[in-house]
Amino acid sequence: MRPSDEEILNRWLAAEEDGRDDAAETALAALFEALPPVAPPAEFADRVLARAGLAVPVPRRRSVFAARWLRAVAMLPLLIIGLSLPWLSEVLQSLASFASALWSPGDLVRLGTGSLIAISQALVAVLALWDWLLRIGRTLAAPFATPAVALIMTGCLLVSLVAFHFLRNLMTRDRSWTHVESV
Repeated sequence: MRPSDEEILNRWLAAEEDGRDDAAETALAALFEALPPVAPPAEFADRVLARAGLAVPVPRRRSVFAARWLRAVAMLPLLIIGLSLPWLSEVLQSLASFASALWSPGDLVRLGTGSLIAISQALVAVLALWDWLLRIGRTLAAPFATPAVALIMTGCLLVSLVAFHFLRNLMTRDRSWTHVESV
């Protein structure tokens, strides 16, 4: 504490000791005003809330373009494109003439309709297979819908439960930590 702060502290303690409440309150207020302002560190409240489980901590994301060399690498293609703009129309014309030599508009229409027909035929084949599988499933499930078959299935379930119970009892009764009985 600075000397003036000690003087204010002594004044407050003396006023409290003597019972002078008004003087003690003013000395205490002066003491608090003399304290340096304390600010919590950055993200203090976020850490407290995260530790209390009331807030989900947000992970810090670092910018992709924070590094100068990465910015330069990103700007290089833009610079190349900007410098090549005077020749762009000639390049596009040569590409268009090359593409028209390979494919005519009729070829493109023929290719589009052929692919549409192939996709439609594949879809019809898949749907026909699905319908066939559904018919097999319905045929196999039909007998199980009758009361007689349901009664037989319930009986089989009960027999298997009783067999499982006896098998479990046989296995747990003869269990031991040794594999061979002593002689």
